[in-house]
Amino acid sequence: MRAYALVMVTMFLFAGNYIVGKVAADAVPPLTLTWLRTLIGLLLVATFYWKKIRLVKRQLIEGWRPLVGMAATGIVMFPAFSYLALHYTTTINASIMESLTPAVTIFIGAVFLKEKYGLSQLVGVGISLAGVAYIISKGSFARLLSLEFNSGDLIMIGAVISWAIYSTLVNVYGYRLPLFGSLFGILLIGNIMVMIAAFLFEWSQGRFITDWSMPIIASILYTGLFPSFLALLSWNMAVAEIGPAKATIFINLLPFATAILSLLFLQEKITVDQVIGGAIVLTGIYFTTRVKGGRKPGYKPR
Repeated sequence: MRAYALVMVTMFLFAGNYIVGKVAADAVPPLTLTWLRTLIGLLLVATFYWKKIRLVKRQLIEGWRPLVGMAATGIVMFPAFSYLALHYTTTINASIMESLTPAVTIFIGAVFLKEKYGLSQLVGVGISLAGVAYIISKGSFARLLSLEFNSGDLIMIGAVISWAIYSTLVNVYGYRLPLFGSLFGILLIGNIMVMIAAFLFEWSQGRFITDWSMPIIASILYTGLFPSFLALLSWNMAVAEIGPAKATIFINLLPFATAILSLLFLQEKITVDQVIGGAIVLTGIYFTTRVKGGRKPGYKPR
């Protein structure tokens, strides 16, 4: 029971990331928010696990290549795309799109790693894609043909693909590297990457934080403390008890957790299109996560 409670808590912490991201979207440029989130997470990991990190320094240096890939996709691209998407779409839509990640991860594994999956997994991928198409087209076949989508939904697809690639890299290389040492490594590399990107695309153009009110400061602190640190700890504790396969299924709860928090804190309305599209996506994910062979979809530490 403790493990399932931890997974539930983790999902709400992840969902809260969309809420605070929406709050900060207009005041904090996306790359700047990604950099601050990464910096806070890096400082926290270094503070609490520095002794363990020092012991595995040699392993991290030898395994720098996969760390760079994980940092680029999971630490830089995923949050940057997510926060940018929140400028143009709702938190509920963003969370529904993210729930497609297990299906996309399986697709990448099948195409690039030649992994074998059953018919139900392939059917699930197709159903999930149909659900996403329904969401971004707002249920209009004509809109789908004319490509008149919400730009935020399309940007969120980039975030999903980034995290799916990250999850694949974790599945392939994660077991070779110590957990908190590798987390420190990808946060350090990611912090450098996103700082350079923020300088090139935001700071050099005079785009800085425009509001230093308490809600904005609290939002920034939340992104670093909860999604990048505490949620990771609770997730890993749960995975250690029930395994990644069972824990990953709980990602399907993310849209519902986000919808609840959106209603409570942002007064966002849930539309019929979102309900129908979300139901289609979750139906596809149900089939997709019924993996009986091959590598199971990797869990996603944030």
